Amino acid sequence: MNIEKIYLASPRGFCAGVNRAINVVNAVLLKHGNPIYVRHHIVHNDHIIKDFEGKGVIFVERLEDIPKESIVIFSAHGSSPELYKQAKERKLHVYDATCPLVTKVHLEAKRYADEGYFIIYIGHNNHAETVGVLGEVSHDRIIRVGSTKEIENIGNIEPKKIVILTQTTLSIDDTQKIVTAIKRKYPCAIIPPAFDICYSTQNRQNAVKELAKKVKTILVVGSKTSSNSNKLRDVALKQGIEAYLINDKTEIDAKWFEGKSMVGITAGASAPNELIKDVIRYLSGKKTTIEEIVTTTETVTFSLPRNL
Repeated sequence: MNIEKIYLASPRGFCAGVNRAINVVNAVLLKHGNPIYVRHHIVHNDHIIKDFEGKGVIFVERLEDIPKESIVIFSAHGSSPELYKQAKERKLHVYDATCPLVTKVHLEAKRYADEGYFIIYIGHNNHAETVGVLGEVSHDRIIRVGSTKEIENIGNIEPKKIVILTQTTLSIDDTQKIVTAIKRKYPCAIIPPAFDICYSTQNRQNAVKELAKKVKTILVVGSKTSSNSNKLRDVALKQGIEAYLINDKTEIDAKWFEGKSMVGITAGASAPNELIKDVIRYLSGKKTTIEEIVTTTETVTFSLPRNL
């Protein structure tokens, strides 16, 4: 490889919600020692999960797999009321690492359902965040869609009050197309005053669009299970740019850079900074220059749960 210039998207990597979730696990480890349990992966990054497993953290999908009266952390993606009920029945000591922006959508779902609205939720099928929100209200008051095509399969909705909620880590461009299709079919449908797409998700997508003006190839550091990382790659591809989602430097293929002297780098919201640095070092030669493309500066932070 002969990379002369690396453009770095900014912002990239950790968001406030991921920082909070990781800090929750570290604080619980410090307070209780191991083993502690985490229901679902705390965030969707393979390296973070492996690191915590090395510290004695046990990740499970079913609360039945956790011994009674144990310590459990609910992941950043949010959890359904049913899980809190199960945890209480098993006398588990719960710490909630749900991102506050996801909690906002949970509260919206409950409030709008109580006010008599039917909810059309835009989200990935079986994603942890989607499952959590769907669990907040009765099944006959909410339906999930993931594409404009799926909207065609929705039957008649009797309520005249319809609200559209979304998974926080989606692409605002794709989501807007679905929202438009919903409103075309159901003109009475509304969206909350504050749109549900996470600010950090949108900031990183905007930064990729700026990168695409500089380079023909973009690397996205992030795990395949990370929704927002996949969306960053998709945003780049839609700009006509070659884009590759990599877990770390070991997944880089030199063939991607044949005849190219520049590359753009960004990272999903759950990708550790050290992995990004490793990719930069791997691609850099003696004459490589690095330029950061800053589209916005993030200053948001989230405090730890009260019981910590």
